[in-house]
Amino acid sequence: MEERVFEIDKIAKFDPDKPQKNYFYETDKTVGAVWCLEPGQEVYLHSHSNVDDIWVCIEGTGTYFPDLENEIQIGKGMVILAKPNQIHGMRNTGKDRFLFVGFAAGSLPMDITRY
Repeated sequence: MEERVFEIDKIAKFDPDKPQKNYFYETDKTVGAVWCLEPGQEVYLHSHSNVDDIWVCIEGTGTYFPDLENEIQIGKGMVILAKPNQIHGMRNTGKDRFLFVGFAAGSLPMDITRY
């Protein structure tokens, strides 16, 4: 069951200097990671041409960037989807730690275009 049941608290690792992407599984079709952001840290604006990127907010609050011009306030319990070629990024704009689980599904390995 080690390869099928995961505990977020055991995977999550925070770093005061940079956001952390903690991978917990990868197959030829999907990859899963726990993102850990301290206040002020961010996942830079980017896109992928070959995967859907799904983020599930577990703890904290932040700002989601669905493109180069807009912002959406997000928090615990929200699910965010970026389809192939859709720009996305995230910033912890709260006072507490921000944690979300990310899943990429599609043709791996995923490419990254940074904005």
